[in-house]
Amino acid sequence: RDRVGFGCTVVVKDLAYDDEEEFTLVGAGEEDYNVGRILASSPMGQGLAGKKVGDTAEIAAPKGTIRFEIMEIRWED
Repeated sequence: RDRVGFGCTVVVKDLAYDDEEEFTLVGAGEEDYNVGRILASSPMGQGLAGKKVGDTAEIAAPKGTIRFEIMEIRWED
C-alpha cells in the first residue's frame, strides 16, 4: 500500500508548473477527468502505477513529457 495502484488516490506535484493535482485510479466506466478520476489503464494511470512517495513519474503526452513528483498516496479503507 506504499505504491500507486488501482483504487488509490495520489497527490502529485507538476514539476513544470509547481502545482499540485490529485488523481484517483479507477476502472472503465468510472472515469471522470473533470474531477481527477482517471483510468488505471490510461497512459497517465500506467505512468503513475508502481511509484512511491518521492518518486518522479514521466508521462509522454502529445505536448511533451509531463513530470510529476509523487507527494501522497491514500487508500480508502
